[in-house]
Order: sequence, then C-alpha cells, then structure tokens
Amino acid sequence: MIGPDDIEYHVPEGITYTYAETNYFIAMIPEERILATFYTVTRKAVGVCLVDVAIYGCLSDNRGEMLYYDSQQQLPAPERLSRFETPSGMKVHAHDPRNYTLDYVGFDDTEAHLEIKGLTEPFDIHDPRHSPHAKADAHARAEGSGLGTAYSNHFDLACHVTGTLRIRGKDYKVDCVSTMDHSWGDRCEVGLRSMAWTNANFGKDYGLHWINSLDFTKPAGEQETLAHGYVFENGELFGLRDLKLKTNRLGSIAVAIDVEATDVRGKQHILYGSPLVGAPWSCYTSIMLYVAMSRWITSEGRIGYGLNMENHPLDMMARLRGRRWNQPPGTIYT
Repeated sequence: MIGPDDIEYHVPEGITYTYAETNYFIAMIPEERILATFYTVTRKAVGVCLVDVAIYGCLSDNRGEMLYYDSQQQLPAPERLSRFETPSGMKVHAHDPRNYTLDYVGFDDTEAHLEIKGLTEPFDIHDPRHSPHAKADAHARAEGSGLGTAYSNHFDLACHVTGTLRIRGKDYKVDCVSTMDHSWGDRCEVGLRSMAWTNANFGKDYGLHWINSLDFTKPAGEQETLAHGYVFENGELFGLRDLKLKTNRLGSIAVAIDVEATDVRGKQHILYGSPLVGAPWSCYTSIMLYVAMSRWITSEGRIGYGLNMENHPLDMMARLRGRRWNQPPGTIYT
C-alpha cells in the first residue's frame, strides 16, 4: 500500500550504484498532436540524477525528429524527492502520493507548468487489493513485475493534468487525463527486461493501464503477457485479471493494438489503438524504447488517448539480431 512517506527517498541499507528511484510524468495535447514526457532517475548511492524532457510532434523512427529534447545525466541528486529543483530547470513538488506540481524552464524558449492531480489512489502493483497478480515473496514480486528488480516497488496513478506548455515560444494549454508512475529498486542498465507500459484514458471517469512482458523469441500473438494492470471507473480501481493483445508492428513501432481486457469483476473492456505521434527514446544508452501517444477507440465508440511505450534492451536485441556485414538479416551471429 502506498502511503505519505512514499513521496520521499527509499534508501535501504547496502544499496549500490545500481539502485534507482524514478518518476515519470506525461502531458498530452491530442488536438495539437503533441506529447511531452518528464522523467527523472536518481541513484542516491552515487549522488547522481538523470533528468529527461522529451516533446514529440510527429510519428517518426528518428530521435532527431522530436520537437524538443533535453536529457542531462550525472546531475547532482536532490536532497529530497518530495520537493526538488535540478540544474536543468525542472522543479517537482510532490504534495502527497496523489498530487504533484511540475515546473520546467529549459532552453529555446521552452517551458512547462503543470498541476497533476490523481483521480484514484495510487495503484500498487504489489498490493493484492489492487492487482490479482501481486506476489508476496520478494523474488516472485520482482520476477512478475514486468521489469524485474527495477519494479521491485512501483505504483501507477491515473491523473488529471492541467497547465501550460511552451515550445519554442508558442504556448499551448494542457488539459488531459494521463498516467504518472514512481519506481524504486535495483535497476542495472544492462539486463533490463523487455516490456511495455501502456494506458488508454477516456475521461476523468474511465480508463485502463497495463504493464506487460515482451518475449521477442516467440511468434507474433504470443509475445505479450500481462504483468499488472487496472481499470479505473469513477474514482475506483479494479485490477486486471486477464489481457489479450494483438499488436502489429512496423519495425519497432506498434502501429495497431487490439485489446481485450478483463477486470476482477469479470467485466470485459475491448479497445483498439494506433499511434498519433512518437519516436525512439533512449533514457539510458543501453536501451531503446519506442514512445507514442496513441488514440484509442472502445468497442462502443468512445475515443481516448494514452501513452504506449515498449522497451527494447539493446543487449537483448544484439543477442537476438546481432550479425556481421556478410550475414543476411535474421541471422544469429555465432
């Protein structure tokens, strides 16, 4: 269960340089086809922090076609996690686990001023009240988390995000429903799991979020397995019991996703998604993620928006796809 103390650092004894604490905030402006993400990774044992701000305005397979990108590593770790300011211009104030204020003043006349207000209690993936797939044993928790020990502790929060976003001198109003998350645990940059983190929000009254494992050694249609997820309806959380996905990809871009989700009430949710804007993202140099804002349509015709992110660790991809110049694609190097 997530409590008031969870907006501060979690620093168990014996942590090493691989232990990390993260926050991820998302602002969407669907009518303008703009997606902005704000990500921090703090490694308290070595006193450093990564601050990453990415703004997307088209659908591309090229990171150089983002609207704006400010990623700075090895910044000094803040003293407190609940209220801090970084040298790169980001300020975050966690009022409590459900409510946050984020301000960012970057370069090229670009800035953001956002209020993030939770629509439910935070969804703790390891709380059996929330997720029917929660495990009690620490090893089983990590193995079933979707991202290994990096998600040893993790919560997701459906939230209403309001404020302003300025991109190179042009101002936009933000008023969307999105998802934020917070994680803490051992997060070595090599050996991370291949997984996806996806949400579909149809208003302040209804949406879904799920984490699924990915296994690219399996054939299409069998690669995705539910780790944890939920439906939120009118302020209440209902854990996902089952999830069936059919994902069509063009390279690393998930261009069409068919979803059949069943929650703990036995209620089924059918929806279809496709990306509007997105690009590859490498918050660590050892991984390549594809991040996109997708438009979702329910089987009843309700339209929503959310973020779809798939993690493709480069050490794993090299193991599966690495080849020499004289070998055709698909050849496993030996």
